[in-house]
Amino acid sequence: QEDKNLIELTALLASLRKEKKMTQKELADKVHVSQAQIARVENFSYAPSLKTITKIADGLNLELTFIDKTTKKLVKN
Repeated sequence: QEDKNLIELTALLASLRKEKKMTQKELADKVHVSQAQIARVENFSYAPSLKTITKIADGLNLELTFIDKTTKKLVKN
């Protein structure tokens, strides 16, 4: 279930980037990661860290809300 949710989230991030007419390179430059890392996230070539997902969401002006498993508290980026 966790992988399915992560795959759906990364697909959403890719869709939003395209809606904003941003290239992977433009987004990568904006959030200070490599274009290859954006591509790997969008293609789900690896499971990105929460930090990476949050950076990408910030670059797309998307607010994420999630529950921290350790503290059991609601967290927003």
